[in-house]
Amino acid sequence: MDSIEAALAADRAREAGAASVPGARVRVRGWGWRHAGRKAWALRDIDLDIAPGERVLLLGTSGAGKSTLLGGLAGVLGGEDEGDSAGSLAVDGRAPEELRGRVGLMMQDPEAQVVLARAGDDVAFGCENLGVPREEIWTRVRDALDEVGLGGLSLDHPTSRLSGGQKQRLALASILAMRPGLLLLDEPTANLDPEGVGEVVEATRRVLERTGATLIVVEHRVDVWAGLVDRAVVVMEGAVRADGPLEDVLRDEGGALRDAGIWLPGDDRAVVEEARRRWAAASACSAPPPARGAEQAARPSPAPAMRVRDLAIGYREDRPVRSGIDLDIPRGASTCVIGPNGVGKSALALTVAGLLPQLAGTVDAAEDLAPLRSSRRPHRTRTRTAPDAARTDPHTWSSRELPGRISLVFQEPEYQFVERTVREELEVGPRLAGVGGAELDGLVERTLRRLRLDQVALANPMTLSGGEKRRLSVATALISAPRVVLLDEPTFGQDRSTWLELVGILQEAVEAGTTLVSVTHDRAFIEVMGDRVIDLSEVGRPAGHRREAEPASQTGLVPDGRPPRPVSAPPARNDPEERAAPRIGWRDVLAGRGLRAVNPVTQVLALVVMTTPLMASVDVLSAGIALALEVLLVPLAGIEARRVLTRIVPLLAAAPLAALSMLLYAKPGGDVYWSWGPAAVSQNSVELAGAVLLRVLALGLPAIVLLSRIDPTDMADGLGQVLHLPARPVLASLAGVRMTGLMVTDWRALERARRMRGIGDGSRVAAFFRGAFALLVFALRRSAKLSLTMEARGFGAPGPRSWARPSRVGGADAAMMAVAVAVPVAAIGAAVWFGVLRPAGT
Repeated sequence: MDSIEAALAADRAREAGAASVPGARVRVRGWGWRHAGRKAWALRDIDLDIAPGERVLLLGTSGAGKSTLLGGLAGVLGGEDEGDSAGSLAVDGRAPEELRGRVGLMMQDPEAQVVLARAGDDVAFGCENLGVPREEIWTRVRDALDEVGLGGLSLDHPTSRLSGGQKQRLALASILAMRPGLLLLDEPTANLDPEGVGEVVEATRRVLERTGATLIVVEHRVDVWAGLVDRAVVVMEGAVRADGPLEDVLRDEGGALRDAGIWLPGDDRAVVEEARRRWAAASACSAPPPARGAEQAARPSPAPAMRVRDLAIGYREDRPVRSGIDLDIPRGASTCVIGPNGVGKSALALTVAGLLPQLAGTVDAAEDLAPLRSSRRPHRTRTRTAPDAARTDPHTWSSRELPGRISLVFQEPEYQFVERTVREELEVGPRLAGVGGAELDGLVERTLRRLRLDQVALANPMTLSGGEKRRLSVATALISAPRVVLLDEPTFGQDRSTWLELVGILQEAVEAGTTLVSVTHDRAFIEVMGDRVIDLSEVGRPAGHRREAEPASQTGLVPDGRPPRPVSAPPARNDPEERAAPRIGWRDVLAGRGLRAVNPVTQVLALVVMTTPLMASVDVLSAGIALALEVLLVPLAGIEARRVLTRIVPLLAAAPLAALSMLLYAKPGGDVYWSWGPAAVSQNSVELAGAVLLRVLALGLPAIVLLSRIDPTDMADGLGQVLHLPARPVLASLAGVRMTGLMVTDWRALERARRMRGIGDGSRVAAFFRGAFALLVFALRRSAKLSLTMEARGFGAPGPRSWARPSRVGGADAAMMAVAVAVPVAAIGAAVWFGVLRPAGT
């Protein structure tokens, strides 16, 4: 008890002293970095001193090396295999890679920063790597989630069901929970709604005020952080161009920064006026056009381009995001869809575009947008006549029927790239429409110049910068002149100049009669392009999810479902580890809740013990008894009978096939009932076929029931704490499991993108190989980013690692192992007793 109280006192002292920990000191002298395989240095001769507690805004053009500098300060750039370095770079007088946990890095891609499958575990990951005691971990996790506006999220909420903006906030919470002395943020507000941007900035402010940490933040929009930072460093062409107080840098370098595309305070209003002025000049008007809303109000109201009625949307039938949506999308106008992250804006765009099936309700395009009706003439040639009024649901259209009618710009632009060069990407849509020769060349050249992509026309689309990828994705959608275009965050990653060019192209498309629907958080874009603005949070109603468990901050539970030990008082029991294995009564067992108390490691070992002896015999009796006992035990697993039957369908197909093979081709013995060539049915083959049928079912049933219930994160906790396997390979494997799940998501997204581009029909073999290559590229890129994320969160830090979720074995585990031993003993024993045991191979 004394040791427990001493540990609690130490935790309280550590918590109380957190505010007094000074920020980190940064010193850079002549530092540079050249990426592997590149001739030019990304950064060269960088000299920089940042005092503890300073708040620095790092500005610069796209590709200037800002992210590279942050990676160097976080110690995640790697060694000689990944690039060359020059000069020196130190945090608190030591190499950054020696200070795991002292430096926290948040990168740009929110998906690549999610390590684990559950939200609470993901935030706790960095604390575990740093050896923070379990009781303190969950306090930090809750505080960090509250600070970024995710306090209402269940700690067990699947990270795969978070929106891009929510993942961005989760990544920030993961960094804040580590309480680093140096906080490095690389565009932390990207993809966030305006409320989320404010929450992230305020969360950062609170952390800095509480801990005194040093801050370096990269952001293209200066006004987001202007009220928090006290110093600005400008990096251009691989070198430091300006360094000083923010006001002085903006005064002296404002013109150069604006020319370079940096968004300065007040530019949101300036680009709105500039966009209107440019369009007025292009239209030869004497005055700027009125605001979009007023302009639209003055126009007649033709029939809507799209109608949505009582629509329910979502990526899975059992997990709708929103329902009861009724919308009319006006024809030839620009509609902006807004709303907080996670409300279903992207799902709505995919559903309206025909790429996701509606879970309920209807989506109907105007009749004149429908594919043409086919008819046969007497000589049996197929001709196209009027639009088919019965086919107004875009989800029923073929891939070749979508181009020219509906197009979508995906939130993740890489999904829609299908060719090897930028030029070839732009040629896909027009070629499908029959455009070729000089007309096609001229169209592509104009588009390249207009969006400033002419210098990268022969580059692979995957190698472009984020802003260039976004412009290319918009261009591939517009170049085919579709009647309806849906855009998911069309201006993401754009500097001031390219923003104006992009908006100009979209304005021209609307004036030409195209119907635009844009999912966006960009207020300036909404003001310029918002003929109509729809706040999705006010349309329809939140879908009826199965109720998530209340967040721990409200229920007072730690993630294993049991009350936490009060920090200010001794634990209720002498043995605090009793929380790791709740007591399960016989009523729980009969209700199918017994397996919840069994450690995943025990479940796997029990599976091996239960099934391995059954592979040593091939008689009907032992296999039949084992299968009968397993069927009787299935209800104790707590899985619905319907779900079990669904999962064993492949097994029910494989078992008869294996039995049939044994029936026809086993060595004949005893009476021969039928033969033909090498096939023969005999007394021996009949017995073996029956035994094989029962044995395949007996081996497969427990594997399906047990393995389907095991959570990978719980399994990793068990391997580390019960079997004491090294944490590094265990956690790397766990991250790999999550990457496998992401590959399924990526594959579905790639299929949708190819359908939208008009190449989703045709040879499935060719489509498979194209998709497989793209999927490989995605997996490699994500793996590289994920490894950096894990390192930035202290993965591999020296010293013992802690585990946030307790994983122990107890009485329930012993009972499970007893059952696992009893099944083969009973089966084999009965066969021996009756003298029918037949060893395998006889």
